[in-house]
Amino acid sequence: MIRIKDLNVTYKSQGDCYAALRHINLELSAGETCAIIGPSGCGKSTLLKVLAGIIKDFGGSVEINGQPVMPNKQKIGFIPQNYGLLPWKNVYENIRLGIKIKNKNSDDKETLASLLQQLGLAGLESRYPGELSGGQQQRVALARSFLLKPDLLLMDEPFSALDAMTREEIQNVFLTAWRKHSVSTVLVTHDVEEAVYLGRKIVILSASPGTVSKIIDNPLFGVDDIRNHQDFFQLSLTLRRMIKEDWSK
Repeated sequence: MIRIKDLNVTYKSQGDCYAALRHINLELSAGETCAIIGPSGCGKSTLLKVLAGIIKDFGGSVEINGQPVMPNKQKIGFIPQNYGLLPWKNVYENIRLGIKIKNKNSDDKETLASLLQQLGLAGLESRYPGELSGGQQQRVALARSFLLKPDLLLMDEPFSALDAMTREEIQNVFLTAWRKHSVSTVLVTHDVEEAVYLGRKIVILSASPGTVSKIIDNPLFGVDDIRNHQDFFQLSLTLRRMIKEDWSK
């Protein structure tokens, strides 16, 4: 369970203060996915940094499984836009990096082998990031996060650098892995279709300072072959209209 209650974040710059996030209230059930959409500068990345424990100076409360955010004690996975792979480490080493940092049991060879097979990485263990395509690098980042078995997985526009076909493919790969591991996930995206496809819960943030404008419980999440359903296009259009109306205020 992820619980955010009356979260306020204020930045100081050249002696002035400005609000980045204001009165954010949100709950995410264990194993639930949440897609967050908002205009540039509305505090989406700030929210992820709070959840990751990077930003500690804030008002309100943020809890992971009933405890304040403590990245030294909790397992929090993070996938940035550039995948966060170390170029001097090969695929196998990059995947094991999270559990190595956490000093967790690194001998879970069965889970690792299963992830390599599941994510289409078997046979690529000795390659380095520079020898991989963007889609393959994203698979490595996903494998590293799922191997950690995190309490919370944070994703900051992780598919934005991929071409359209690869993006859809990796979204499917993520969902397949998520169904098996049921990791609580918060995904920041600018893509409405991606939010509808990957978010059981969809949160629309207003323009800066970011506030929760709407929370939609997605009735289409997990429906087979959903991209080809008329309801998928209709919900995407409805979300676009809601977003346009909200951001034009």
